[in-house]
Amino acid sequence: MTKVFLDTNVILDFILKREGFAKNAAIIFDLGERNKIHLTLSSLSINNIDYIVSKIQNKKKARTIVIRLLSITEVLSVKQSTIQSAALSEFKDFEDATQNFCAEEGNVNCIITRNLKDFKKSSLSVQSPTEFLVSFS
Repeated sequence: MTKVFLDTNVILDFILKREGFAKNAAIIFDLGERNKIHLTLSSLSINNIDYIVSKIQNKKKARTIVIRLLSITEVLSVKQSTIQSAALSEFKDFEDATQNFCAEEGNVNCIITRNLKDFKKSSLSVQSPTEFLVSFS
């Protein structure tokens, strides 16, 4: 089974129903719920999602979403080795580096993100939601 890492922006596209991006994110989540792909995200993403949804909607909604995410995804841990790899990397953005090395340590097949340029230094396959869906089908 294809094991994919979801960047936070793709998860937020789905949760917040972002115009122009929600449809593909929803299809990816549907594939995960139907066990066609294995969805992963980082523990860092969970924190960010809770914070953002709490600010845009409310804390209760944020926690409901986090609990739902836990039921359909595997949360990969950000460990000391993850942070060390990120700190020593050539990534411009530390958060993106952390996400990348979390994905690497989680042995995923690819990272799905809308910010492809942020992952230029990745050794993994990096695809936009659209690219992933085209290649998956």
